Order: sequence, then structure tokens, then C-alpha cells
Amino acid sequence: MKKCVLLSATLFVLILFMSACSPTEDPVISDEPAVIPVLETGQTASFTLIQTTDVHHHVVGTGPSATYGKETDSTMGGYSRIARKIAQIKAIQGAQGIPTVLVDSGDFFMGTVYDMSLGASPAALAFFENMGYDAITIGNHELDYGPGPLGGFFYLAIGDYPGVSKFNVPVVASNMVTDSAPGTGDDYLEGLKAAGVIKDSLMLTLANGVKVGILGFLGKKAESDAPLASPLTFINDMTDGDEIAAIQAKVDALEADGAHVVIALSHSGITDPNGTPGGDDIDLADNVTGIDIIASGHDHEMTDDVVLENGTRIICAGRYGENLAQLDVTVTIGTGVDTAVLTNHTIDSNLVEYGSIKVFLVGALDSGINEALAANGLPEVNDIVAGTNSDNMGMPDMVEETGIGNLAADSLRYTLGGAEGNPSLGIVANGLIRNGYAYGQEISFADLYNTLPLGMTLDPVNQTIPGYPLLMVYVDATSIVSLCNLASLTIAANNDAFMTALLNSGVPAYIQKYYLLKNLKSDYYLNMSGIRYSYAADYSVAAGSIALYGPTDFSCQSAAPIPLAGIGASYIPCVFDLYMAKMFLDPTMQGLLTAAGLSINPMVMGGGGLEALSEANIMSARLDRDAETDGVQEVKEWMALLQYVTNPTASAGLNSLILDAYYGTTALESGNASRVNEPAP
Repeated sequence: MKKCVLLSATLFVLILFMSACSPTEDPVISDEPAVIPVLETGQTASFTLIQTTDVHHHVVGTGPSATYGKETDSTMGGYSRIARKIAQIKAIQGAQGIPTVLVDSGDFFMGTVYDMSLGASPAALAFFENMGYDAITIGNHELDYGPGPLGGFFYLAIGDYPGVSKFNVPVVASNMVTDSAPGTGDDYLEGLKAAGVIKDSLMLTLANGVKVGILGFLGKKAESDAPLASPLTFINDMTDGDEIAAIQAKVDALEADGAHVVIALSHSGITDPNGTPGGDDIDLADNVTGIDIIASGHDHEMTDDVVLENGTRIICAGRYGENLAQLDVTVTIGTGVDTAVLTNHTIDSNLVEYGSIKVFLVGALDSGINEALAANGLPEVNDIVAGTNSDNMGMPDMVEETGIGNLAADSLRYTLGGAEGNPSLGIVANGLIRNGYAYGQEISFADLYNTLPLGMTLDPVNQTIPGYPLLMVYVDATSIVSLCNLASLTIAANNDAFMTALLNSGVPAYIQKYYLLKNLKSDYYLNMSGIRYSYAADYSVAAGSIALYGPTDFSCQSAAPIPLAGIGASYIPCVFDLYMAKMFLDPTMQGLLTAAGLSINPMVMGGGGLEALSEANIMSARLDRDAETDGVQEVKEWMALLQYVTNPTASAGLNSLILDAYYGTTALESGNASRVNEPAP
């Protein structure tokens, strides 16, 4: 596969220049009055909070990208539609003298082909600037590249380009702690803090005199999903009195400065918000007083109504720009928030696109990315590269074997080509799969890329191409048994009836197991290729229930795979990405595995033979797609999927057709391709 490069700085400067200098048919309504009144105690005033979150660079929304803006359009979200709804809300509220506060709660990067804009100036930051956002905070996926590249993205966006609108939106990161040491990975972010681009807090005085204090937080679980964040740390432990006090002090300081309302942009998360709410933002509300509103992000769960917790109102717009949250707030000065009414706006093809964003931002992005792709022998963004006759290829929404999960794992194992002549494994965690396909869908390059789009390498030489690099490690039978058990226990952890029975059992060992499994989030579920296993009623997997498929049986079709015992004491190759490698090395994950009695010890080939995977040798395990060229030409995760799906059948690829016979419901439940087998009822 030929090397892909990112947009050049020149191309992206053109994009920003056009966006900044072209007339807009729908100018954003200004909230600035001639005179801002000073509100007295007892007076009542209103404002409207508008929130996006977890958009993940879905510039043209979710769904078949090639249909966006067409008669057959079934996509949701998209910058030009979000812009239209924002402009409508601002116009309606402005006509009534009600000011608006426009915010984003993080994870605006990472998730689509538009991450290719990161090499010059990110699409998300251009959108925020053009739409006049009042504040944003960072999420865990902004840190997928590490703090150094993240700081670089901001520097590029505020760069001194002639005639170009600079990024000027406040970034609020109240609980982010840098190491204060020179020559480390967070130096750029420290410089941005010193320059006031990244703020500890923000005070907005609105057109009607309401003073809104804004804080930005990254939660504890979100931090655990950012393995490349070091040396950054975050104050977010709601079981630690000192950390609670530190956050409380920030809220108190805003109130002392005269804030009438305190809003937290919190990339921490709320789970089951329309049932029994939980998650880190519930913990934040329970432990810190004085936060009037939490605009939540991270867990991708939209709030149907305001969640009231310990006097704090929590909302979440959901994910991918599919919904825009509008919170209409009334406040009495000296007393606080009286009412907060949530309206969710579905962002779909019924909205007329906002012309200037459509043409001068989205259109220019497409042109620039297509030019770069074509120059490197890759399809354009909306070129159709595949199709499917399966209705079982949607994004994983349950913790179980899925068609899309199997496809992704198969594509990683396919990179080995069976060359080693031994059974092999491919593993993809659920949280890395970000897109699926509908029955009969014409799958574009963007759709395929968006399936495994996340991450960035640690190697600066390969950072011109987004995506996690793939690693080949070696695992023995003990690690294979533990990998299967980790996957099955993740299924158990997300079975409410099983978990409730453990907690209510009265048996100490079972109750302990409950608290252990609670840490296994659905994103940790391992989709595996090259293996078949069965789990017992207690979700344990015995070595005798595990079998391995042949080295070139990439879609796992054999009716008689090889029993695990057949590999003896040997090690077999296993492919997964850098993110998973970092997670296996994480002390928290290692502690969880130890507590569960599991032992996963990937090995890499060193100068003296096999040695344990470590931070020191992790990059030596990378796959190289061009051994003839000096250095390592990384295989990114999305490249593996593109190659497997589009390669001809003569090369053991899918020949651009994802077959229901391989990945459909019947295949998974009763066919040879069923890799995860439940106990008999």
C-alpha cells in the first residue's frame, strides 16, 4: 500500500482564508449590546446554553458519507447542519434579547477521515472559530497523540497566516496539571497556558449582565482512556479529599469573583442518564457544591431531560453531532438558577445546510484531502470501495461477538498473510470501532476509514499519517487463555442480571468479583480473529474449549479448527494496535488482570530472542509495510481494513464485498465463523 500524507500547510491556509473572507448568507447573531447592565440582587434574567460534545471530527455526520447532501441522504449530524441550527437558535433568542453561550465538552478530534486536517490546522478548531464558540474543553481523544502534538495543533490554528482568521476560542482545562519541567512532552501546552489560550477558568459577562463562570474538567475514567497523556495528570479523584477540595476551590473562586452561574464543561461522563444515572459527572455533582450546570461529555449518552443531582443540573448532547442541546436558563441574582429547560435538536437532512460552512469549510476540506489522497494512490473521500449484503454490520452496541468486530479483527490478522505458517491472532477492542455499515450500503473510503480511525504513533517520522500503528507480538497458551477470559468477563460485566446476582449473593468472593468486573467497560471487549472459544455459566473459559484457525483462514470458516493444546509451549504471532499495547502495560490494567487471576504477557522479538513487551521496546514490534525502504513504514489500523476488504479473492481478500455468509447473524450464531460460544441453556 502506498504511503498517505496529510494536507500541506499551504492547502489548509487556503481553506481558512476562504472561510474567513467569504461572505456568509447567515451571519451569526451578535450578543454584544451598546451597554451591559449591572444586575442587582433579586433581579431575574435568562440566557441559553448551546452544547455540542463528542463530535469526533464528524464533519459530514454519521452514515453513508457519499449520500451526504443528496436525495438519498440518511446521515445524521454534520458541521453545516449544526451551524444552521446554531444560527437559528441564536437568531430566535437574540430577537427576544436572550444571550447565548455556545460550548463544546471535548472529543472534537479523532474519529473520521477529517483527522487528516490535523497536519496543518484541524477542521474542528476552524469550525469553532467560524461559529463563534464561547468556550471548549479537551477530551481524552484530544490526547490520543500525546500532549506535544495536541499543543502543536493549537499552535498551528492560532498561527500567523496573512489574511487568515486565527483560532481565538478559549480552551478551559481547570483540572489539567502540567509537570512544570522544561524539555518534556507538555511544554507546548504550558506555553499555551502562559499565553492565556488554555485557561484555568473563564468568566463571561453576557449582554444582559448575567455573569457566567466556566470550568473545564477531564474525568477519571476519561483520563484512563488517554494512555498517551503523560506527563499530564488531572485532578479528578472523587474519593480523594484533597482533589475534591482543589476542585471546590475553583468553583468557590468563580463565585467570589461574582459569577451568577457556574457551568462545568466536563468530559467525564454520565451513564444511563434516562434511567438510573451514574458515571463520573454524577460523582462530581455529589462531591462538589456550587456547580449549577454540568455540560457533560465522554459517555456518548444523550440526556432526554435535565438530570438533577445534588442541586446540579446535568445535560449531554450525545455524540457525533447527531444532536444539539439547548438549555434555556433563568437565574435570580443572589439565589441561583430557577429553571433550566432542555430542548434536544435532531441534526439530520431536514436541516438546510449553512451555506458558508458547506462551501468554504467542508467543501474546501474535501478538496484538499482528496488532492492529498489522490497523490498517494488512495481513493477519494467519497469514492465507493466496497459493499455488503449483510444487515449485521452495524456499530457494536452490545458486549458480544459482532460482524463488524470480527471483520476488524480479521483485517488485522490478514496483515500477516499467513507467512509465518502458524496459527495467528488479530485483536481489536470494541472502543476502537467507530463506524458500521447498513444492508446494501455502498461503502465509501471515508466510511471504511471511519471504522478504525483512532490514534497516532509515538514515532515523529510516521506522524504524517493518522491512525494507531499495528504491532506484532507473540503470545503463548497461557496468555491466549487469559485473553479469552478477559473477553468473556467483559461480557459478564455488562450483563446486568449476572452482576446483580453477584452483588446480592451474600458470598464475599462473589461480591469481590462484582467490584472487580465493574471496572471492565464495554469498550474493553476484545474482538478476536483466528480463535474460537466457549465460556461456562460463570463466564470462565477453559483451555480445552479454545481452538485456533489455520494461518490463512482469515474469515475463520474452518469447521475443525486446531485445539489450543496443539501449539504446546510455542508462541504464536498476534496483531493489535499501539493503544492496546499501552493498555496492557498500564499498571491499573495489570492490577485488574492480577486480581482476576489472568496473565497476559505479550512478547516481542529482540536481539537475543523473545523478550517481554515493555515501554522500552514497544515500537520495535511495529509492522513494516515496506521493508525495502529505510526505517519503519507503519501499517495503520485503517490501512489493514482497507487492504483486507478491497484486495481480490486471489490474495485472500474480500474483493470489495463484505459477505453475510462470513459476518451475518447466522454465521455468528451457528456457522463455522462463530467464535464466541455461550453455554447451552
